[in-house]
Amino acid sequence: MNRKHNLALLVALLALVMATQGCGVINKLRAKNALNEGVREFNKGKYDEAEVKFAKAAQLSPDLANAKLFHARTIYQLYDQQRTPEMAQKAIDAYQDIVNTSKDNPELVDQALAFQADIYDKVTKSAEEKGDEGKQKAAEYRKKYHEVLEARASLPGAKDETKAAVYYSIGQSYWSDAFKASRSYVNYDGTLKQPIPPDKVEQMRPAIQKSLQYLNQALQFNPEYADVWTIKKLALMQENFITSDPSRKQALKTEIDAADKKAKELYERRKQDAATANTKAS
Repeated sequence: MNRKHNLALLVALLALVMATQGCGVINKLRAKNALNEGVREFNKGKYDEAEVKFAKAAQLSPDLANAKLFHARTIYQLYDQQRTPEMAQKAIDAYQDIVNTSKDNPELVDQALAFQADIYDKVTKSAEEKGDEGKQKAAEYRKKYHEVLEARASLPGAKDETKAAVYYSIGQSYWSDAFKASRSYVNYDGTLKQPIPPDKVEQMRPAIQKSLQYLNQALQFNPEYADVWTIKKLALMQENFITSDPSRKQALKTEIDAADKKAKELYERRKQDAATANTKAS
């Protein structure tokens, strides 16, 4: 009796396993079909329809990384069209899901973080356009923007070019803060119209320090990064505006000239390399 009972139980378990495996295979096929349909809708610019298809594919087969990536990218496209805080958060959450579930795929996580950073940068600028009303939100978004970029640089196996680009972006962001504070007091040729008020100086000082810190980090990973040298020159000019010590001003002038010279050399080299490449192509 026990043997018959055990045999019946074994047969039932095998049937359950086979059914479950079959269901898994069917769901993967349905997921791939939904994924293909989503791609077709995406290519037509029908992002609402594409989002539904990609969400279905991700639900049917959670381990299908492409489904989540396409789903997030579709929401990003919808955000780019609508530019609403709600759609921005939805896109950020979609990319965060990829980050959370793809720890064994640093390249995929890097893509997700790059898109998150782009969204945070855009919502920061949108908040800044609202003036004092959006000031607090802009600061929160800017902080998140920096955190996401830092996370990209900290990923296992992050390339030097990625780290350089990340630190450049953060350095440029801090320089922008200092520039905005001084903009009303500076001529187009880079000379001062009038002394910058003390409250603005105190606002600029930490931003300039942070800017130079990150720009120098970028140059550690890519000393030939022309854009970094340009922003470094501008950050040093900002420091020069708020410095009264003659010896420091002289040192800053030397650093500014060196950064300017290096940037021009690298831009000229880039121009020559592009001309050479075009010549070879033709």
